[in-house]
Amino acid sequence: MLAIYLTDAKKEVQFNDYPGEHPVKFILDLKKIFPSVMELLLPVLPENENMEEITWESTSQDFELFQLLLSGWGVIELRLVTIAQFRDKVFADGIVKKAQTKRKELAKTQTKLTTVELDYLMMHEIHAQIDAELVEVGEKFYLPILRDLWKNKISLNVVEAKF
Repeated sequence: MLAIYLTDAKKEVQFNDYPGEHPVKFILDLKKIFPSVMELLLPVLPENENMEEITWESTSQDFELFQLLLSGWGVIELRLVTIAQFRDKVFADGIVKKAQTKRKELAKTQTKLTTVELDYLMMHEIHAQIDAELVEVGEKFYLPILRDLWKNKISLNVVEAKF
C-alpha cells in the first residue's frame, strides 16, 4: 500500500492498485519506464529511515497524472502481450525500445516539454506502433482513446503529438 498525502487537499489517500508486494520497488521500477513518476510522487522518509514505512506526497492533480500513467502502462502491457503472440517477444520489446529512443530524441529537440509530456509521448508512440501492427488483424486503434484520456491534462499539441 502507498500512503500518499495530497498537499493541496490536506488529506491522505491509500493507493493499493499496483502489482507486487513492495511499493517502493514498484515505484522505482515504474520510474524506469516513466521518469516523471518521481516528480509526481515525492518520497517522505520516516525518521527511523525504514523503507517499509515510507510515505509519499503529491498534489491531487499530480496523483491523477500518476494514476493515468500507471493505467496507461497496464494497457500497454496487455497490448504488448498481444503483439508478442501476433509477432514475437523480441518484436514487442523492440516497440518499447524504439519509443524510448524517440522519447530521448524529443527531450533533446523539444526542450520545453515537461517530463510528464515526454512520458505521454512515449506512450503515444508505443500505441501508434502497436496500432500499425494490429490493424492487419482488424484491431481497433487505441490512440483516440489515449488522446481522450489525456486531453484535459496536457496541451493539445502534445496530446496530438504535433510540433
